[in-house]
Amino acid sequence: MNPDLAINGGTPVIDTAPPPWPVADGPIREAVMQSLTDGSWGRYDSRWTSNLVERLKELYQVEYVLLCSSGTIAVELGLRGLGIQADSEVILAGYDFPGNFRAIEAVQAFPVLADVINGGWVLDPQETESAISEKTSAVIASHLHGQIAQIQELKEILKSSNIPIVEDACQMPGGQMDSRPLGSFGDVAALSFGGSKLLSAGRGGALLTNSAEIFQRAKIYNSRGNEAFPLSQLQATVLGPQLDLIGSYNQKRHERALEIINGTADNVVLRPLQQVIQSETFLPAYYKLPWLFEDVKSGCPRGDFVSAIQAEGVAIDVGFRGFTRRSNKRCRQIGPLLNSRIASQQTVILHHPALLQSSDYAARVCEAIHKVTAGL
Repeated sequence: MNPDLAINGGTPVIDTAPPPWPVADGPIREAVMQSLTDGSWGRYDSRWTSNLVERLKELYQVEYVLLCSSGTIAVELGLRGLGIQADSEVILAGYDFPGNFRAIEAVQAFPVLADVINGGWVLDPQETESAISEKTSAVIASHLHGQIAQIQELKEILKSSNIPIVEDACQMPGGQMDSRPLGSFGDVAALSFGGSKLLSAGRGGALLTNSAEIFQRAKIYNSRGNEAFPLSQLQATVLGPQLDLIGSYNQKRHERALEIINGTADNVVLRPLQQVIQSETFLPAYYKLPWLFEDVKSGCPRGDFVSAIQAEGVAIDVGFRGFTRRSNKRCRQIGPLLNSRIASQQTVILHHPALLQSSDYAARVCEAIHKVTAGL
Protein backbone atom coordinates (compact mmCIF):
# COMPACT_ATOMS: atom_id res chain seq x y z
CA MET A 1 0.00 0.00 0.00
CA ASN A 2 1.00 3.62 -0.57
CA PRO A 3 3.11 5.12 2.27
CA ASP A 4 0.84 8.22 2.23
CA LEU A 5 -2.01 6.16 3.67
CA ALA A 6 -2.68 6.81 7.35
CA ILE A 7 -2.39 3.10 8.12
CA ASN A 8 1.22 3.35 6.94
CA GLY A 9 1.98 6.49 8.96
CA GLY A 10 0.56 9.13 6.62
CA THR A 11 -1.80 11.94 7.59
CA PRO A 12 -5.45 10.84 7.89
CA VAL A 13 -8.08 12.61 5.80
CA ILE A 14 -10.24 13.06 8.92
CA ASP A 15 -8.14 13.70 12.01
CA THR A 16 -11.03 13.79 14.52
CA ALA A 17 -12.78 10.91 16.25
CA PRO A 18 -15.82 9.45 14.46
CA PRO A 19 -19.05 11.29 15.34
CA PRO A 20 -20.51 9.98 18.61
CA TRP A 21 -23.83 8.19 18.94
CA PRO A 22 -26.24 8.46 20.65
CA VAL A 23 -26.23 12.20 21.34
CA ALA A 24 -27.82 13.38 24.59
CA ASP A 25 -29.29 16.66 23.35
CA GLY A 26 -31.39 19.15 25.34
CA PRO A 27 -34.84 17.51 25.04
CA ILE A 28 -33.46 14.10 26.06
CA ARG A 29 -31.71 15.58 29.08
CA GLU A 30 -34.89 17.44 30.07
CA ALA A 31 -37.02 14.30 29.79
CA VAL A 32 -34.56 12.29 31.90
CA MET A 33 -34.55 15.01 34.58
CA GLN A 34 -38.36 14.94 34.68
CA SER A 35 -38.26 11.17 35.08
CA LEU A 36 -35.75 11.46 37.91
CA THR A 37 -37.67 14.23 39.62
CA ASP A 38 -41.05 12.48 39.69
CA GLY A 39 -39.59 9.02 40.37
CA SER A 40 -41.21 7.48 37.30
CA TRP A 41 -37.85 6.21 36.00
CA GLY A 42 -37.92 3.32 38.51
CA ARG A 43 -41.57 2.25 38.24
CA TYR A 44 -43.10 -0.68 36.43
CA ASP A 45 -45.50 1.57 34.53
CA SER A 46 -45.73 5.31 33.95
CA ARG A 47 -46.67 7.95 31.41
CA TRP A 48 -43.38 7.39 29.57
CA THR A 49 -44.26 3.93 28.27
CA SER A 50 -47.93 4.73 27.67
CA ASN A 51 -46.98 7.90 25.77
CA LEU A 52 -44.41 5.97 23.71
CA VAL A 53 -47.00 3.32 22.80
CA GLU A 54 -49.48 5.96 21.65
CA ARG A 55 -46.88 7.80 19.62
CA LEU A 56 -45.72 4.61 17.90
CA LYS A 57 -49.33 3.73 17.08
CA GLU A 58 -49.75 7.13 15.46
CA LEU A 59 -46.42 7.11 13.64
CA TYR A 60 -46.82 3.57 12.26
CA GLN A 61 -50.60 3.68 11.71
CA VAL A 62 -51.17 0.49 13.72
CA GLU A 63 -53.71 -0.54 16.34
CA TYR A 64 -51.38 -2.41 18.68
CA VAL A 65 -47.86 -1.88 20.02
CA LEU A 66 -46.03 -4.17 22.43
CA LEU A 67 -42.84 -2.73 23.89
CA CYS A 68 -40.10 -5.26 24.59
CA SER A 69 -36.42 -5.70 25.35
CA SER A 70 -34.91 -5.86 21.83
CA GLY A 71 -35.60 -6.04 18.13
CA THR A 72 -34.66 -9.72 18.17
CA ILE A 73 -37.27 -10.42 20.84
CA ALA A 74 -39.77 -8.36 18.82
CA VAL A 75 -39.22 -10.69 15.84
CA GLU A 76 -39.61 -13.76 18.06
CA LEU A 77 -42.77 -12.35 19.66
CA GLY A 78 -44.05 -11.60 16.18
CA LEU A 79 -43.58 -15.24 15.17
CA ARG A 80 -45.24 -16.41 18.37
CA GLY A 81 -48.05 -13.94 17.81
CA LEU A 82 -48.60 -15.43 14.37
CA GLY A 83 -48.95 -18.84 16.00
CA ILE A 84 -45.96 -20.36 14.20
CA GLN A 85 -45.82 -24.05 15.03
CA ALA A 86 -42.81 -26.22 15.76
CA ASP A 87 -41.40 -27.97 12.67
CA SER A 88 -43.02 -25.52 10.27
CA GLU A 89 -40.82 -23.45 7.93
CA VAL A 90 -40.06 -19.73 7.99
CA ILE A 91 -38.40 -18.11 4.97
CA LEU A 92 -35.73 -15.43 5.42
CA ALA A 93 -32.88 -14.02 3.38
CA GLY A 94 -29.57 -15.84 3.12
CA TYR A 95 -28.00 -12.53 4.15
CA ASP A 96 -29.66 -10.97 7.20
CA PHE A 97 -29.16 -10.08 10.85
CA PRO A 98 -28.28 -13.26 12.79
CA GLY A 99 -30.96 -12.65 15.41
CA ASN A 100 -33.68 -13.36 12.84
CA PHE A 101 -32.33 -16.85 12.22
CA ARG A 102 -32.18 -17.48 15.96
CA ALA A 103 -35.73 -16.16 16.46
CA ILE A 104 -37.01 -18.82 14.05
CA GLU A 105 -35.08 -21.48 15.96
CA ALA A 106 -36.45 -20.11 19.25
CA VAL A 107 -40.02 -20.96 18.19
CA GLN A 108 -38.74 -24.38 17.00
CA ALA A 109 -39.50 -23.67 13.36
CA PHE A 110 -37.05 -24.42 10.54
CA PRO A 111 -35.29 -21.59 8.68
CA VAL A 112 -35.45 -21.67 4.88
CA LEU A 113 -32.97 -19.43 3.07
CA ALA A 114 -33.96 -17.53 -0.07
CA ASP A 115 -31.53 -15.35 -1.99
CA VAL A 116 -31.28 -11.58 -1.87
CA ILE A 117 -31.55 -9.42 -4.98
CA ASN A 118 -28.64 -9.11 -7.36
CA GLY A 119 -26.24 -6.46 -6.09
CA GLY A 120 -28.25 -5.90 -2.92
CA TRP A 121 -29.22 -6.94 0.59
CA VAL A 122 -32.99 -7.58 0.66
CA LEU A 123 -35.11 -10.61 -0.18
CA ASP A 124 -35.64 -11.37 -3.86
CA PRO A 125 -39.42 -11.88 -4.32
CA GLN A 126 -38.99 -14.49 -7.05
CA GLU A 127 -36.50 -16.48 -4.97
CA THR A 128 -38.92 -16.22 -2.04
CA GLU A 129 -41.71 -17.67 -4.18
CA SER A 130 -39.43 -20.59 -5.09
CA ALA A 131 -38.85 -21.27 -1.40
CA ILE A 132 -42.53 -21.75 -0.52
CA SER A 133 -43.54 -25.25 0.52
CA GLU A 134 -46.55 -26.86 2.22
CA LYS A 135 -44.79 -26.28 5.52
CA THR A 136 -44.15 -22.53 5.00
CA SER A 137 -45.77 -20.62 7.86
CA ALA A 138 -44.23 -17.11 7.55
CA VAL A 139 -41.66 -14.93 5.79
CA ILE A 140 -39.29 -12.50 7.52
CA ALA A 141 -38.55 -9.54 5.24
CA SER A 142 -35.90 -7.07 6.40
CA HIS A 143 -35.29 -3.54 5.20
CA LEU A 144 -31.52 -3.63 5.37
CA HIS A 145 -28.54 -1.27 5.01
CA GLY A 146 -30.73 1.56 3.72
CA GLN A 147 -32.30 -0.66 1.04
CA ILE A 148 -36.09 -0.95 1.13
CA ALA A 149 -37.43 -4.47 0.68
CA GLN A 150 -40.00 -5.10 -2.06
CA ILE A 151 -42.63 -5.67 0.59
CA GLN A 152 -45.64 -5.03 -1.66
CA GLU A 153 -44.46 -7.52 -4.27
CA LEU A 154 -43.81 -10.07 -1.53
CA LYS A 155 -47.34 -9.58 -0.20
CA GLU A 156 -48.81 -10.20 -3.65
CA ILE A 157 -46.82 -13.41 -4.03
CA LEU A 158 -47.81 -14.68 -0.57
CA LYS A 159 -51.46 -13.61 -0.69
CA SER A 160 -52.77 -16.71 -2.49
CA SER A 161 -51.05 -18.97 0.06
CA ASN A 162 -52.17 -16.81 3.00
CA ILE A 163 -48.60 -16.70 4.30
CA PRO A 164 -47.96 -13.80 6.73
CA ILE A 165 -45.00 -11.43 6.68
CA VAL A 166 -42.88 -10.34 9.62
CA GLU A 167 -41.53 -6.96 8.51
CA ASP A 168 -38.17 -6.28 10.12
CA ALA A 169 -37.93 -2.47 10.26
CA CYS A 170 -35.24 -2.45 12.96
CA GLN A 171 -32.80 -0.60 10.70
CA MET A 172 -35.44 1.62 9.11
CA PRO A 173 -37.34 3.66 11.76
CA GLY A 174 -39.10 6.61 10.19
CA GLY A 175 -38.54 5.30 6.66
CA GLN A 176 -41.36 5.90 4.19
CA MET A 177 -42.74 4.25 1.04
CA ASP A 178 -45.86 5.30 -0.84
CA SER A 179 -46.43 7.89 1.91
CA ARG A 180 -46.67 5.07 4.46
CA PRO A 181 -44.19 4.25 7.22
CA LEU A 182 -41.99 1.21 6.74
CA GLY A 183 -43.11 -1.13 9.48
CA SER A 184 -46.80 -0.74 8.59
CA PHE A 185 -46.85 -3.14 5.62
CA GLY A 186 -46.35 -6.53 7.27
CA ASP A 187 -48.84 -8.59 9.25
CA VAL A 188 -46.52 -7.84 12.15
CA ALA A 189 -43.38 -5.67 12.34
CA ALA A 190 -40.36 -5.30 14.58
CA LEU A 191 -38.47 -2.22 15.75
CA SER A 192 -35.14 -2.03 17.58
CA PHE A 193 -33.95 0.61 20.03
CA GLY A 194 -30.44 -0.81 20.43
CA GLY A 195 -27.52 1.40 21.41
CA SER A 196 -26.34 2.05 17.86
CA LYS A 197 -29.79 2.31 16.24
CA LEU A 198 -31.41 5.43 14.80
CA LEU A 199 -33.82 5.40 17.75
CA SER A 200 -31.59 4.47 20.66
CA ALA A 201 -32.32 3.53 24.27
CA GLY A 202 -29.28 1.30 24.74
CA ARG A 203 -31.55 -1.73 24.38
CA GLY A 204 -35.20 -2.30 23.59
CA GLY A 205 -37.66 -2.94 20.82
CA ALA A 206 -41.32 -3.00 19.84
CA LEU A 207 -43.80 -5.24 18.06
CA LEU A 208 -46.33 -3.54 15.75
CA THR A 209 -49.53 -5.05 14.35
CA ASN A 210 -53.13 -4.35 13.41
CA SER A 211 -54.22 -7.82 14.50
CA ALA A 212 -55.77 -8.24 17.94
CA GLU A 213 -55.05 -11.98 17.80
CA ILE A 214 -51.35 -11.53 17.00
CA PHE A 215 -51.01 -8.92 19.74
CA GLN A 216 -52.81 -11.07 22.31
CA ARG A 217 -50.70 -14.16 21.64
CA ALA A 218 -47.48 -12.16 21.88
CA LYS A 219 -48.67 -10.40 25.03
CA ILE A 220 -49.61 -13.68 26.71
CA TYR A 221 -46.22 -15.22 25.93
CA ASN A 222 -44.55 -12.10 27.32
CA SER A 223 -46.56 -12.25 30.56
CA ARG A 224 -44.99 -14.28 33.39
CA GLY A 225 -46.73 -12.57 36.29
CA ASN A 226 -44.80 -9.60 35.04
CA GLU A 227 -43.38 -8.73 31.63
CA ALA A 228 -40.65 -11.21 30.73
CA PHE A 229 -39.07 -8.96 28.09
CA PRO A 230 -39.71 -5.42 29.30
CA LEU A 231 -38.74 -1.96 28.12
CA SER A 232 -38.00 0.19 31.17
CA GLN A 233 -39.51 3.57 31.96
CA LEU A 234 -36.09 5.20 31.66
CA GLN A 235 -35.63 3.71 28.19
CA ALA A 236 -39.05 4.98 27.14
CA THR A 237 -38.13 8.41 28.51
CA VAL A 238 -35.23 8.91 26.12
CA LEU A 239 -37.12 7.57 23.10
CA GLY A 240 -39.92 10.14 23.15
CA PRO A 241 -37.77 13.16 22.23
CA GLN A 242 -36.02 11.16 19.51
CA LEU A 243 -39.35 10.54 17.77
CA ASP A 244 -39.64 14.31 17.37
CA LEU A 245 -36.37 14.34 15.42
CA ILE A 246 -36.46 11.12 13.42
CA GLY A 247 -38.06 12.71 10.35
CA SER A 248 -35.62 15.61 10.04
CA TYR A 249 -32.66 13.37 10.89
CA ASN A 250 -33.65 10.84 8.23
CA GLN A 251 -34.00 13.58 5.64
CA LYS A 252 -30.50 14.81 6.44
CA ARG A 253 -29.11 11.26 6.36
CA HIS A 254 -30.73 10.73 2.97
CA GLU A 255 -29.16 13.90 1.56
CA ARG A 256 -25.70 12.99 2.83
CA ALA A 257 -26.07 9.39 1.68
CA LEU A 258 -26.83 10.57 -1.85
CA GLU A 259 -23.80 12.88 -1.74
CA ILE A 260 -21.55 9.98 -0.70
CA ILE A 261 -23.12 7.56 -3.20
CA ASN A 262 -22.62 10.09 -6.00
CA GLY A 263 -19.17 11.01 -4.73
CA THR A 264 -17.99 7.39 -4.89
CA ALA A 265 -19.94 6.39 -8.03
CA ASP A 266 -16.80 6.23 -10.17
CA ASN A 267 -14.86 4.16 -7.64
CA VAL A 268 -13.82 1.03 -9.51
CA VAL A 269 -13.82 -1.31 -6.50
CA LEU A 270 -17.10 -0.30 -4.84
CA ARG A 271 -20.62 -1.08 -6.08
CA PRO A 272 -23.04 1.38 -4.41
CA LEU A 273 -26.52 1.01 -2.98
CA GLN A 274 -29.39 1.05 -5.46
CA GLN A 275 -33.05 1.11 -4.45
CA VAL A 276 -35.25 -1.48 -6.16
CA ILE A 277 -38.72 -0.34 -5.10
CA GLN A 278 -41.13 1.18 -7.59
CA SER A 279 -42.48 4.17 -5.68
CA GLU A 280 -42.71 7.86 -6.45
CA THR A 281 -42.53 8.76 -2.78
CA PHE A 282 -40.02 7.05 -0.56
CA LEU A 283 -37.53 8.03 2.11
CA PRO A 284 -35.08 5.38 3.33
CA ALA A 285 -33.61 5.43 6.79
CA TYR A 286 -29.88 4.74 6.78
CA TYR A 287 -28.65 2.82 9.79
CA LYS A 288 -25.74 1.79 7.59
CA LEU A 289 -24.78 2.96 4.10
CA PRO A 290 -23.49 -0.06 2.13
CA TRP A 291 -21.28 -0.92 -0.81
CA LEU A 292 -20.15 -4.20 -2.30
CA PHE A 293 -16.37 -4.32 -2.30
CA GLU A 294 -14.95 -5.87 -5.46
CA ASP A 295 -11.92 -7.56 -3.93
CA VAL A 296 -10.94 -9.20 -7.23
CA LYS A 297 -10.68 -5.80 -8.93
CA SER A 298 -8.85 -4.28 -5.97
CA GLY A 299 -6.32 -7.07 -5.43
CA CYS A 300 -6.74 -6.40 -1.71
CA PRO A 301 -8.64 -8.33 0.98
CA ARG A 302 -11.76 -6.60 2.26
CA GLY A 303 -10.44 -6.52 5.82
CA ASP A 304 -7.29 -4.65 4.76
CA PHE A 305 -9.37 -2.18 2.74
CA VAL A 306 -11.65 -1.50 5.72
CA SER A 307 -8.72 -1.12 8.14
CA ALA A 308 -7.08 1.39 5.80
CA ILE A 309 -10.23 3.51 5.57
CA GLN A 310 -10.74 3.33 9.35
CA ALA A 311 -7.21 4.68 9.75
CA GLU A 312 -8.27 7.65 7.60
CA GLY A 313 -10.85 8.50 10.29
CA VAL A 314 -13.97 6.99 8.68
CA ALA A 315 -16.29 4.65 10.63
CA ILE A 316 -16.57 1.90 8.03
CA ASP A 317 -16.84 -1.81 8.81
CA VAL A 318 -17.76 -5.13 7.22
CA GLY A 319 -21.35 -6.41 6.93
CA PHE A 320 -23.03 -9.51 8.38
CA ARG A 321 -21.63 -13.00 7.92
CA GLY A 322 -24.95 -14.25 6.57
CA PHE A 323 -26.18 -17.84 6.73
CA THR A 324 -24.86 -19.44 3.56
CA ARG A 325 -22.41 -21.59 5.53
CA ARG A 326 -25.04 -22.94 7.92
CA SER A 327 -25.43 -26.71 7.78
CA ASN A 328 -28.48 -28.39 6.28
CA LYS A 329 -29.26 -29.66 9.77
CA ARG A 330 -30.08 -26.08 10.78
CA CYS A 331 -31.72 -24.75 7.60
CA ARG A 332 -32.82 -25.45 4.04
CA GLN A 333 -31.22 -23.46 1.24
CA ILE A 334 -32.99 -22.61 -2.01
CA GLY A 335 -30.46 -22.77 -4.83
CA PRO A 336 -26.84 -21.61 -4.62
CA LEU A 337 -27.67 -18.29 -2.84
CA LEU A 338 -25.06 -16.60 -5.00
CA ASN A 339 -26.14 -13.04 -4.20
CA SER A 340 -26.28 -13.78 -0.48
CA ARG A 341 -22.74 -15.19 -0.63
CA ILE A 342 -21.56 -12.05 -2.40
CA ALA A 343 -23.24 -9.86 0.23
CA SER A 344 -21.67 -11.89 3.05
CA GLN A 345 -18.18 -11.69 1.56
CA GLN A 346 -18.12 -8.21 0.03
CA THR A 347 -20.34 -5.83 2.03
CA VAL A 348 -18.77 -2.77 3.65
CA ILE A 349 -20.92 -0.33 5.62
CA LEU A 350 -20.62 3.26 6.82
CA HIS A 351 -22.09 3.93 10.28
CA HIS A 352 -24.97 6.42 10.25
CA PRO A 353 -23.59 9.23 12.51
CA ALA A 354 -21.38 10.25 9.58
CA LEU A 355 -24.59 11.00 7.66
CA LEU A 356 -25.65 13.63 10.21
CA GLN A 357 -22.58 15.74 9.53
CA SER A 358 -22.00 18.51 6.99
CA SER A 359 -21.60 18.19 3.23
CA ASP A 360 -17.92 18.96 3.78
CA TYR A 361 -17.65 15.93 6.06
CA ALA A 362 -19.37 13.77 3.43
CA ALA A 363 -16.85 15.03 0.85
CA ARG A 364 -13.98 14.02 3.15
CA VAL A 365 -15.48 10.54 3.54
CA CYS A 366 -15.42 10.26 -0.26
CA GLU A 367 -11.86 11.60 -0.32
CA ALA A 368 -10.75 8.97 2.20
CA ILE A 369 -12.36 6.17 0.17
CA HIS A 370 -10.71 7.36 -3.06
CA LYS A 371 -7.36 7.84 -1.31
CA VAL A 372 -7.36 4.27 -0.05
CA THR A 373 -8.55 2.87 -3.39
CA ALA A 374 -5.76 4.69 -5.23
CA GLY A 375 -3.21 3.56 -2.67
CA LEU A 376 -4.00 -0.15 -2.81
